[in-house]
Amino acid sequence: MVSSLVAGTLALYTTSIDNLADGSVVAKEFIFTGIGTDSFLQGIKIAPTETVQWQFKVKNYENHVITETDLYYKLTFNIRASENKSAIEPLIVTVKDLEGRILNRVTGVGSFDVFGSFRLSETGQEKDYIVQLDWPGDGSNDHEYAGGNYGTSIKVDAVASQLPLNGGTEPENQDISVRYETTAPWQNGQSNIYEFAYKVTITNNTDTTIEDWAIEFTLPNDILSNVWSNAKFIHGLPKGSYKFIDPDYNNQLTDEILPGKSVSFGGLARGLGIEAIENIIVSGSNMNPTSNVGLTCEFGKGSL
Repeated sequence: MVSSLVAGTLALYTTSIDNLADGSVVAKEFIFTGIGTDSFLQGIKIAPTETVQWQFKVKNYENHVITETDLYYKLTFNIRASENKSAIEPLIVTVKDLEGRILNRVTGVGSFDVFGSFRLSETGQEKDYIVQLDWPGDGSNDHEYAGGNYGTSIKVDAVASQLPLNGGTEPENQDISVRYETTAPWQNGQSNIYEFAYKVTITNNTDTTIEDWAIEFTLPNDILSNVWSNAKFIHGLPKGSYKFIDPDYNNQLTDEILPGKSVSFGGLARGLGIEAIENIIVSGSNMNPTSNVGLTCEFGKGSL
C-alpha cells in the first residue's frame, strides 16, 4: 500500500549491495512517497584493473502518488569488508551525478553521505546517481586478493524528511566539509590493545574566514588518545565526546580557515578505526556554531 508523505512523517529505506567481487544485488530505485519496498536489478562482478558502473534513481512519486511537501533526503554509503572476508583494499567507490560531477568517494573501506532535495511540485521528480567501482593497477597484485577470502560490501541507506537532514537550510550546500581518515589498526606489543592513527580535515566552503576555529564531535567506541600538531585537544569532556581548537600558533594558515581552504590535524587513537565521527559542530570566534557539515570518512588507509 502506498500513501502520500504528510507532515511529521519520515520514510526510511535500506538496500544492501553485497560481495561485489562475486556478484551482488544493486539498488534500482528509492521511492519517497511513504513506506514502500525496494527494487533491484542484476548482480555485479569486478576484477583487477576493471571499472564497473551501476546506476540508481531517487524519486518522489510512484504512479499517480506524488510527495505533497518539500522533501529532503540523505543517501549514506557504507563500504565494508563482506562478512567473514577481508576487504578489497584497492577498490575505489565513487558516486557521481549524470553530468559526471563527483559527489563523494572512498578508497578501501569507509562511509560518506550524499544529500539532495525535491521542491514542492505538481509533477513527480527524480534524480539519477552513478556508482563507479574502480580496481586500479597493472594486475601485478591480483594474487593478493584472489580466492573467496576477499569481498567488499556496500550498504546504501536512504532517508527522507520534510526538514533538512543535516541541520542546515539546504542540504546540498554544506558550509563546512569534514574528512575523517584512519590508518589500518595495529596491535600494541605491550598492552595488546589495537591502535591506529587518525586525521581530521576541515574545509571552509563559505566566503568568510573562520577565525579561531573549533570542532566538536562524538565517537561511539574508538578512543582518540592525543593530537600531534596543528590543534589543541580539550580534555575533561564526557566519554566519547571530543573538542579540538586552533593551535594558537599566531599563524593565519593554522589558526584560521580561509574561504575555500582547509586545516588538518591528527594523532593516535585506540580501537579498530572503523567508526565514523558523529554530531559534528564547527565554530569560530566570528561565527555561531554550525552543524551544517558534510562528512566523509575513509578507514584503514596505509598512511595519512
